[in-house]
Amino acid sequence: MNTTDILYLAWPYIGLGGGIAVIVGLCTDAFRSNHTVSRWRDTVWLSWAMVAAYLLHVCEEYGLHITDGQFDLITNFKAMGVDERFGGIPLAFFPLVNIGLTWIALPIAAAVCRHNPVVGLAGMGFLVVNGLTHLGAGVAMGQGLSENLGGVTGLFVFIPLFCWICYVCVKDRLLPRKGLAIAIISGVVAHLLLFSLYALNKVAGHTAAYIWTPFVVTSTIWLSWLLCKAFKIGK
Repeated sequence: MNTTDILYLAWPYIGLGGGIAVIVGLCTDAFRSNHTVSRWRDTVWLSWAMVAAYLLHVCEEYGLHITDGQFDLITNFKAMGVDERFGGIPLAFFPLVNIGLTWIALPIAAAVCRHNPVVGLAGMGFLVVNGLTHLGAGVAMGQGLSENLGGVTGLFVFIPLFCWICYVCVKDRLLPRKGLAIAIISGVVAHLLLFSLYALNKVAGHTAAYIWTPFVVTSTIWLSWLLCKAFKIGK
């Protein structure tokens, strides 16, 4: 196994290390913006909680399910014909998307949450779609949690975290109603845009899909920002 192979298999665990570091920070005041309320009611803290949740999820989905040096998720895609149907999805696509989202886009959103909480919390729509996807797939395929790749964090972290953020945003008026709607819609659309990468790979090839990937993984940021501007919400 060469260095490239090692890095290809190691990136979910590197992300796990980052997730643990964020969790440690969440246990301190490092990610808090309002010390007069519980950290669970602080938009900045919640935005970083989403970063930690997704880093843990990616490690579960990929790093904890490897067979014969291959990620089970990719093996399953090939077995179901998804890979062939969309023009042969390159292996680099999977770490590129997940690293771009969890190591770059979501932390950037969390960093700007102090200035624009709608953008900071826009990943919540992404979380709930992902969690519901795991739930739906598990039910449809009769999978147990051990077979549902990423199902534990999807069901027991993503969905509860989404529900809590919705609750406190409404109860404590952390976001205006339109702002909450924008945060949810932006994340939902961003998740749907992931499928556009498969279609683009099929129609235009690998290079086009690679070029489009940065726009997709950062779409929660620019979609929510554009909608805030359109509806005159925040700064």
